[in-house]
Amino acid sequence: MQNTVIDLQSRPALAASARLQKDPVDGCPVLLYPEGVLRLNETAHDILSRCDGRATVAEIVALLEKEYDAEADTLRADVTECLAQFQQRQLLVFTA
Repeated sequence: MQNTVIDLQSRPALAASARLQKDPVDGCPVLLYPEGVLRLNETAHDILSRCDGRATVAEIVALLEKEYDAEADTLRADVTECLAQFQQRQLLVFTA
């Protein structure tokens, strides 16, 4: 599967086989998928929870800028890197 180039107009969405959930034991955010489960840190959860296939990367970054005290360029780079990591694992897709 070829990865899509991620730009600010890309619209990320969780893959059909993946879903966000809270761990029933400790309440920590996790990403469930057929091969397993990934424990997420707060930042990754904040990013992935906004990946609905409608919001662009730019819109997600703008929302996160309101929550995090970070420089826009740094935040943009961090969000794009996070999205790319989940895309490489085929847990994230991009819609048109």
